[in-house]
Amino acid sequence: MTQLQAYEANPTEEQINALQMALDGKSFKVVAYAGAGKTTTLKLIGERLGGRGLYLAFNKAIANEAQQKFPNHVECRTFHSLAYRHVPREVTAKLSLPRFSPARIGSDLGLQKIQIRRKIEGKSTPVTFTPARLARFVSDAVSNFCATHASYPAPRHLQFPKWVSDEDAESLRELLYPAVEQRWLQSIDARHPAGIGHDIYLKLWALSKPIIPADFILFDEAQDADPLMMGILTQQQSQVIYVGDAHQQIYEWRGAVNAMKRLPLPQTLLTQSFRFGEGIADVANVFLKALQEEVPLRGNPDKKSTTAKSLVNGSKDAILCRTNASAMLQLLNGLKRGHKIALQADTDRMLKFCQSAENLKNGKPAFGVPELAYFYNWSEVQEYAESNEGNDIKTLVKLVDEHGSNTIKQAVSSLSDMDSADYVISTAHKAKGLEWSRVQLDDDFYYDVSKHGVKISPEELRLLYVACTRAQQNLDIHHISDLISGLKSGKKLIQN
Repeated sequence: MTQLQAYEANPTEEQINALQMALDGKSFKVVAYAGAGKTTTLKLIGERLGGRGLYLAFNKAIANEAQQKFPNHVECRTFHSLAYRHVPREVTAKLSLPRFSPARIGSDLGLQKIQIRRKIEGKSTPVTFTPARLARFVSDAVSNFCATHASYPAPRHLQFPKWVSDEDAESLRELLYPAVEQRWLQSIDARHPAGIGHDIYLKLWALSKPIIPADFILFDEAQDADPLMMGILTQQQSQVIYVGDAHQQIYEWRGAVNAMKRLPLPQTLLTQSFRFGEGIADVANVFLKALQEEVPLRGNPDKKSTTAKSLVNGSKDAILCRTNASAMLQLLNGLKRGHKIALQADTDRMLKFCQSAENLKNGKPAFGVPELAYFYNWSEVQEYAESNEGNDIKTLVKLVDEHGSNTIKQAVSSLSDMDSADYVISTAHKAKGLEWSRVQLDDDFYYDVSKHGVKISPEELRLLYVACTRAQQNLDIHHISDLISGLKSGKKLIQN
């Protein structure tokens, strides 16, 4: 009997509590710590509840995997696939059209350059916002609107750098709001030639106030939901079971609102991890305590977990990095040593992107990457990547700038597949939801330990909690040992 079958056959008291709450027919929250049998608990609930069920996940791969585990009366989908079905085809067809560059958007909207003043250390210097820069503010405002529960774009969706004075920000909102309105209407207009992102049709579906045809909804990773998704779910008449871990919310920069904390619903806990033993649970609890969590994570008493240091050429299954740049650096170093490495990334897209980058740098058009088709040079792409709308290409732009296209192409062409690799390199963000037997943490996490205390943000504490709970047998914390010691010794926590 496999371990999964063992704890399906003998559910814990916590899992039984969750099942009993589900059978009451009311909406509630299941707070599930890392590796605490969340999927098994959802499966138990899905099997016992009658009628038509819907399991909602954030990405297609997780939804497809869940479909293999859940009974036939529970459909497994993503929010986007529900929306895609119900939005007019002529709008979703715009997904395959090339995106407009900020300069093209600026021209299209008739924006003119303006000058404002920036105060630095008491001195006032003029700063020019080009039409392309203004267009980025407009595009970001549409993205911000799409992630909210608002029914129409508003001036408040326009956000500016912190150094822009309140007075100037107010003037800019007044000036640019008509362009935001126009940009939103262009996005949902089938006749307008600019390509769109997935957030546009999802918002369009939400605005139709959809009724999801299900008797009960199981919403996984609820801590990562944005106000748009929460708005859709809280309007449903059917039972909604929100499942997640407030401490695994690592997408705040993407607009997530942490439903696990905010929703005024009854909750039940899953605190017993099946993934690892007390050794790794102890490290996780250092971060949970720093996050002011009073209920500890419990390790699996049947598993022995250690925190020994991995040797350079020693056995490990995964190296988890804070940044993509460090992941690429680890890849380059590993390849030099003759290691066979798999990378948790979209390598085909990376190669096409490198080729397009080279073309743009050499004054040629970018073919093969729809997002770049309307850009005239590489500096325009760099500017676009700093906007919300261009967030999906930001990583690739940074890698090209830091390492050069040829180095990346050579490294990517040397990658092994997951099955034959000596180990996997991944960012901590990409590793969420995954697990490996032996995990090594890299040295690029953001914190500072001094005699005055430990300076670290809540976001970084949550990311480290996610990273260290990916391990089953051994977690190499050598590179963050100063942080662990500082937090354990009761040094003052300075949240930045």
